[in-house]
Amino acid sequence: TVTAVAVDPAGYIYITGWTESTDLPVVNARQTSSKGGVDAFVAKLSVDGKTVLYWTYLGGSADDRAFAIAVDPSGNAYVTGWTTSSDFPTTSGSLQPRNSGGKDAFIVKLSSTGTLLVSTCLGGSGYDYGKAIAVDTQQNIYVAGETDSANFPVIGAIQARSGGGTDAFAVKLSSSGSTLIYSTYLGGYLGDTANAMALGTDGSLYVAGGTES
Repeated sequence: TVTAVAVDPAGYIYITGWTESTDLPVVNARQTSSKGGVDAFVAKLSVDGKTVLYWTYLGGSADDRAFAIAVDPSGNAYVTGWTTSSDFPTTSGSLQPRNSGGKDAFIVKLSSTGTLLVSTCLGGSGYDYGKAIAVDTQQNIYVAGETDSANFPVIGAIQARSGGGTDAFAVKLSSSGSTLIYSTYLGGYLGDTANAMALGTDGSLYVAGGTES
């Protein structure tokens, strides 16, 4: 299932999603085979869509699904989704090397050739979904989604605690994937989620979603 698509300034096409297939036609893959269950995948196609430049599985031994992708001018691809795997592949020095419990969001950066540059989990002890992603000119990474974790990591927050039920969240992560620049809950006492985001030219973050609160 393809869940998101992006195009870089040169016209190359990037797709992401999730698969139960064990025989994806991988090319220049960081992960050449499924680790089990459902795995996320990321692929880059030529401008005319006729050639696969890289196609890789992305996941651990449990359930891993990607839902959003963004690309910077250098052709680096940024992907977010969620994982239930305790062995989701993360990079050295990442903010959160392991799943904290339940479903954690993940944030991944692949180079223009498909090399894994940044990979981190993000979440608390409940479930945490990454649903939207963006990148700025300094390659800082922005992610929004939803969480029911009472201990979701926050810093510089406009809302430091969960309002109850599920809350939306919005985070800004350093380009290295090692530091939260800001992270906040967004929500009331019922169900709230963030589904989309965009960056303004001045670095402002715009987030949209839904609320029952």
